[in-house]
Amino acid sequence: MSKRSKVLVRLTGVAVLAMFFLTGCGGPYFPFFEEPPKQEIVSIADMPLGDAENGLALFMGKAHFEHEGPPCMGCHSVGENGILGGGAMGPNLTNATEVLDPTDILGVLTNNGPIISPVMKPIYTDAPLTVQEQADLLAFLEGSVGQPEADREWLVLGISLVGSIFGAAVFGFIYRNRLRTVRRALVKKAQEESL
Repeated sequence: MSKRSKVLVRLTGVAVLAMFFLTGCGGPYFPFFEEPPKQEIVSIADMPLGDAENGLALFMGKAHFEHEGPPCMGCHSVGENGILGGGAMGPNLTNATEVLDPTDILGVLTNNGPIISPVMKPIYTDAPLTVQEQADLLAFLEGSVGQPEADREWLVLGISLVGSIFGAAVFGFIYRNRLRTVRRALVKKAQEESL
């Protein structure tokens, strides 16, 4: 096989993989493939009964949103949920239902209310929450009122430190003879040249 044929085969393979990737990821990250779903907006009175357990699963990312939006835990934390807690980019939502009424919370979840999150709006515009997901998250948030807020920054710092030390030890073990081997070859070459 000629060099030109090999290059053509490789480029064709890359093009096929790129097409599989792009067509398989036609969700919120590639909205140009399909029209994003429309946000369903209902009032509190018309909201179905929420399931707090499913709300917890959606929040933590153990259950996936229907339109494939990211889990809430990426930016928020609630009580002592999660081994390492949640994200710190957004506010802690442990007592959110005491601060905001359910209508305001639904307005944030749907990007259609008096309070709109400038961070959540672009994320969930192409991946809106269904009415049932909104009800489940609201039920979960209502059930989290009064939980102690977990401060796990020291745990995260400790795990990061131990992981860094472990990684350095592994790389040190793997490459322990690298410099000696290189140095031996250079010394041998220099000795041969000096003779």
